[in-house]
Amino acid sequence: MRTRGIASLAVVVTTLGCGGTGHASAIPTGPTGSTLPLPTPQPAVATSGRIENLDTVADLIAYNQAANVGLSTPVEGVIQRTQGIITRWELPIPVYVAPSIVGDCAAEAMNYWQSVTGLTFVVVGADAEPRITVRAAGSDELNIAAGSGFVYRTYDNNRARLAVVKILTSSATCTAPSTLFRHELGHAIGIFGHPPGGLMSAPSVGTTASQREINHLQQLYRLPHGTRIEPDGTWRVVQ
Repeated sequence: MRTRGIASLAVVVTTLGCGGTGHASAIPTGPTGSTLPLPTPQPAVATSGRIENLDTVADLIAYNQAANVGLSTPVEGVIQRTQGIITRWELPIPVYVAPSIVGDCAAEAMNYWQSVTGLTFVVVGADAEPRITVRAAGSDELNIAAGSGFVYRTYDNNRARLAVVKILTSSATCTAPSTLFRHELGHAIGIFGHPPGGLMSAPSVGTTASQREINHLQQLYRLPHGTRIEPDGTWRVVQ
């Protein structure tokens, strides 16, 4: 594996196509990450509760719970997830970086998301399950998009099982940091759309996540698998 950043990753430490060739403005517009490790979000032990921030509630419903169900994609086929239930990974998030990715951009993207959210990652093998696979892809898969990231298989409780981050072959050899790698990994770990105004918008605004995007991921990983969120912020485990 020709990725010089993977071995040094602090281990314990996906919107189906993101179009365009320019992926970000030049000026960072959000948190840039902490030099000290953030606490890892811990899922609630309770089976019901309430989220106080209704803006985050709306984002979790729009950009996770209700997104990407029933769509078909090249290679991976039909996305099989249950609508109306959140999808997230069990931590640490398992990631396989294929040999078609050359450079340290995938490792840097993992380190970046950990630095701003506290989410942890672990590098795994090609046949591991669950896993996110990061690989190069051609225009036959991506059409006019520069990349794509999404979860396409889940377990019975909608826990993430398989996901992919596809990077256009011409961008698969790179030197970190890469807004494209950060953006597409953000889709695969739980932001299943393009909330405006930050790293995950289309096109990206800046090179760093907005507080809105950070709140989304931190709250998502505080919820138990199988959770359904209501618009008033109440949630309960239903599956």
